[in-house]
Amino acid sequence: MKTKILLPLICMAISIFTASCSSDDIVSPEAKEQMLTLTVSAGTEDEAPATRAELVEAKGSKSPWKWETGDKLMLVITNAGQKTVHTLTLKSTKRDGLSGEFEGQVPASRITNTSTYRFFYVGKTTNGSADRTISASDLSAGNINIDLSQQTGELKDLKKNCVLMGTGNVVATTGGKAVTDGSVIMKNLFAVAHFAITANDNTAITKVGLRGKGVYASANVDLSTGAVTGVSEVGTEIDPEENIFFPAGKTDFYVTFVPGTVAPAFDGYYADSYTSVITTTPETRNYDADKSFVYYNGAKAKFSVSATQQVAFTNGNMQYVMPIATYTSAMNAKTLSANTLIRWKNSVPLKLKANRTVHAGYYRLAPEQWKMAIPKQVKAGTNYDYATIKIGNDTYISPEKYRYFDTPSWGNMNNPTLISKYNFRYDGEGVDTENDFGNMLYVGSQKTRVLTTDEWGFLLPNNMLLTQNEKDRKERNNELNNERFWVSFERNRYYFTARWARCFIDENGDGKRGTNPAELRGYLIFPDDMTLDEAKNVFTNDTKVKFGNDSRVYDNPTSYEKLKNSGAVFIPLTAYRAAGTKTLVQWGNHGNYFASSYRRQGILHLKFTETGFSNPEASGWGQGCMSRLVQNY
Repeated sequence: MKTKILLPLICMAISIFTASCSSDDIVSPEAKEQMLTLTVSAGTEDEAPATRAELVEAKGSKSPWKWETGDKLMLVITNAGQKTVHTLTLKSTKRDGLSGEFEGQVPASRITNTSTYRFFYVGKTTNGSADRTISASDLSAGNINIDLSQQTGELKDLKKNCVLMGTGNVVATTGGKAVTDGSVIMKNLFAVAHFAITANDNTAITKVGLRGKGVYASANVDLSTGAVTGVSEVGTEIDPEENIFFPAGKTDFYVTFVPGTVAPAFDGYYADSYTSVITTTPETRNYDADKSFVYYNGAKAKFSVSATQQVAFTNGNMQYVMPIATYTSAMNAKTLSANTLIRWKNSVPLKLKANRTVHAGYYRLAPEQWKMAIPKQVKAGTNYDYATIKIGNDTYISPEKYRYFDTPSWGNMNNPTLISKYNFRYDGEGVDTENDFGNMLYVGSQKTRVLTTDEWGFLLPNNMLLTQNEKDRKERNNELNNERFWVSFERNRYYFTARWARCFIDENGDGKRGTNPAELRGYLIFPDDMTLDEAKNVFTNDTKVKFGNDSRVYDNPTSYEKLKNSGAVFIPLTAYRAAGTKTLVQWGNHGNYFASSYRRQGILHLKFTETGFSNPEASGWGQGCMSRLVQNY
C-alpha cells in the first residue's frame, strides 16, 4: 500500500526517533547495487491533506505547511555502522498542492524490512537560490547547520530557516518497490512567531533588529534525534553589526526561533537613532575577571611594573562602543516548543508598542589582543579618514558608520568621539588618574588603569651583559630589576635577557611577513614567571628568535593560536589619530599607547615601531592613541 508522509498542523507536539550515527563512516551507494523505488504520499493527519513546505495561515490554533513544486525529502539511513542520505522528489500534487507524492531510489541493502527511518525536509539555502542538501560532511558531523541570521521576516521564506522531520516504517513490496507503513507526520523542528512593531509616539521605524537571551544566529539540527541546538547566540547587547536584522522598512515579520527559553528584544531604529544621542555620557561597565585578563598557567599573568607593584593585563585594547537610541520592546522569557506558530490570531501578529530607549555608550575590551576597531588597511603605513558628522559646530566620529572607536583623545573620557574641540591642559608634570579611561571600565568590580611612563619603562628594559662587579653595584643601588629578565651566567658574564620581543603574526604560515595584505606586527610581553623555553614556544619558528632590544620582527613569527594560549601580552602596531583630526596615521607601522603621565601641559604616550619604542613621547593637542588597561595585583 501507499502510505502518507504527513506534514502536521504546526501546533502539534514533536515526535522523536532515536538512532546512533554520529561516529560512523560515510558510504555512498554503489552504482550497480540493487535499488528499491520508495514511494510516499504526503498529506496531513486524519486523511485531511493540507501540506507542503510553505507555512500558510489558517483560522484557529492550527496552521499547516504545504508542499511546493520542486520540494524534496531527504531519507537518512544508518545501517551496519554506515550512513547514507537519499533524495525523494515530489512527483505530483493533489488538491491544489495540499497533498503530494514523493519517489526516489534507495539501495535494497540499506532497507531492513519494517525498520523505522527518518525523513527530513531541509528547505532552501539562506539566499533561496537552491535546495539545501545534507552533505557528506553533515553526515560525518551528525548535524546540519541552519543560518538564522538573514531572516527576511516573510511567511514564504520560512523554508529557508526551518527543518521538518518525521519517522516511519519502510516496507518492501513486490517488483523492487517499497512504501511506508502507516502515517508519517512531518513536523517543524523550530518555533515560529509573528510580530509587528510600532513606536509608541508613531515615529517612523526604518529597520528592526532582534537580540536577546536564547536568540541565535545559527543552529544545528541533530540528524540522529532531530534536536535543535543554538550554536551562536546573538547576545543581549544592542549591536548593529551582530544582531539579526530584517530588511529595511519591514516592521511586520515572522521570526524563526530555536526551541527553548527565549527572551527576545526588538529594536526599532529611526532617522535620528545615532545623532540624537552622540553626546550622551558613557556608562561605567563591569566585566568578569575570568574573561578579561591574560592568563598564564590557569591564573592571571603577573607583570612587574616597579620593584613593589605587579599588574594583570587585560586581554584586548580598550574600545568605545557608540551610543544608540531605538524604539525597543523587550519581552519576558518564554519557553517555546518546536512546531508552534505564535501569533495573535489568523494572519494577525502579536503587536508590539516600542518605547524610545537610549543605549548609552560604554567602554569594552577588544575581543582579541590583536583586534582593532579601526578599519584594517591592506598596506602598512597608509592613512585613513574617519567618516564624521557635525552637531552644531562640533565634529564627531560617525556613530552610524562605526560601532567601535579606539583612538579617543585623553581628557575626552565622557565625550570620546568628539574630535574638533580640545581644551585640556596640565601644569608641570605628574600622573593623571582622574581622566584615566579605566575609571569607566571595571573588571571583577575593580577599576582598571593605564600604566605610567615609568611603569612602561620598568616593564620593558633593554638587554644587559654585566660582570660580577657591575651586577653587584646595580643591586646595591636598586638599579636591577631581575623580575623582568631571564638571567644566565656564561663566560664570567651575566646575561640579562629582557622578557619581551618584537614579532609578526604569520597568517599564512610561510614564515615570512606578508605585505599585501600586510601581516600585523607587534610586541610580545612575557609574564614574570614564564621560562625562557616557554617564551620561545610562543613563536612558530624559534631558530632565529631573540628577545628585548636585540629582537627583530621578521625573525619572530607567531600565530593567532599561539598568542591565544601563550600567557603573553600582545601589543599590536595599530595607528594613531593625528592631533585634532579625523585621520588615522601610519596604520600597522606605529603603535601609540597612552600613559597616564603628563609633562609640559600635555599627556604622554609610548610609540612602538618595528625597530624600537620611544618612551615617553609627547602627545599633540587632541591626539588619539590606543589604551591597554591593567589592574593592580
